[in-house]
Amino acid sequence: MKMNSLMASLWQSDAEAADPGLPEDLQALVTSGWRTGPAGALVLAGCYEDGGGWRQDWEAGIVPQHELEVNDVYIPCDDFPEDREIFLRCSVARSRKFADAALRAAHPLINSGLLVAVISVGISEDYLMHGATVKFATRRSGFPEYYGDLERFCDEAMALVEFRDFVK
Repeated sequence: MKMNSLMASLWQSDAEAADPGLPEDLQALVTSGWRTGPAGALVLAGCYEDGGGWRQDWEAGIVPQHELEVNDVYIPCDDFPEDREIFLRCSVARSRKFADAALRAAHPLINSGLLVAVISVGISEDYLMHGATVKFATRRSGFPEYYGDLERFCDEAMALVEFRDFVK
């Protein structure tokens, strides 16, 4: 697990974190599972669907870029109290819960050990509008180098998590 200092201040242990639950649309996305896409990419079935809206000629060297584009999930946070601290902690907790469930669902697939969840929670003045996202990509050739330094993200609490980070 890797996170920037902004995320570290919001990340709570499982015992400390309130359980904000997963809305039905996120539960459905996890339940729909994963599939193997072009060039061996791992894609959320609910995001990729039949692949009709996506190119099929993915080059092996940029598969992670395509995965991040397909597996870009908005985490609804509009049911949280507007108090900044509570809102941000709940946003992180829900994002984390979704990432955990999605990574566990992918675990049986080949290459799932390479899968990384990129959790991003906006912490700037417009935190209520920014919300949270979780993106997934495999850590292989073409994985964005800018995730190497998460401190560069000044307006977002950022974390990179893998399946092994959730297994106790």
